[in-house]
Amino acid sequence: MAYSKFSSVTKFCNQYRLEQNTTSNLFLNKSIELEIPSQRLVEDLEEAKTFPLYTEKAKAELLITPIMRELKRKNPSITFFSGFSLSIETEPDLNGNPDYILSAKPDIIEIQAPIFCLFESKNKAPDEGFAQCAAEMYAARLFNQENNEPYETIYGAVTNAYDWVFLKLEGNTVYIDKERYFLNELPKLLGILQFIVNQYK
Repeated sequence: MAYSKFSSVTKFCNQYRLEQNTTSNLFLNKSIELEIPSQRLVEDLEEAKTFPLYTEKAKAELLITPIMRELKRKNPSITFFSGFSLSIETEPDLNGNPDYILSAKPDIIEIQAPIFCLFESKNKAPDEGFAQCAAEMYAARLFNQENNEPYETIYGAVTNAYDWVFLKLEGNTVYIDKERYFLNELPKLLGILQFIVNQYK
C-alpha cells in the first residue's frame, strides 16, 4: 500500500496503535524567530505568480521547492530529497515516495538516517494529506531505528503551497497543529521551518 492510500488519521493510528491529538499548538511558547527571506527567494516566488499554478506539480515546483532550497542554503548541514522512495521492508503498508524528505546528514546522495521532517504537497486542502503524512512520519521513525539513529520526534507538514499545517510524531502520539501558517506570512513560515531544523543540529 502506498502512503497515499491512507485516507484517515484515525484508521492509521488504530492500525499502528498510536494516539492522535488535534488540539495542540505545536509551536506555542517556542522560541520562533522570524526569518527574513532572501532576495533570491522573494524573486522566485514573485516569478512563480506569472505561471499557471493550478496543479499540485506546478505548486510544488514553483512555490514549495524554492522554500526548500532556501532552507538548504541557510542550513548546509542538512539534505533535502524530492520524490525519493521511503519503504520499510518489514511493513508492507509503509512504502512510497514522500514529496520531500529532510535528513540531518549533509551532502548525501541517498537517503540516510536520521530523517527528521517530511512534507506532502496537495493541490487543494492540506487536510487531505494528514493521514499520508502521519504514515510517512511513522515510517521515518522506523527507518531511523533500523539505522541506529533513534530520533523519537519526527515533524511533518502538509501544504497546498499557500496554507501549511504541521504535524509531529512524538512518543505514541501524532500531533496535528491546530494553527495554520501561510505563504503570505513568509518570515513566520520560514521561522517555523528553521525551528524544526534547529532541533536536529
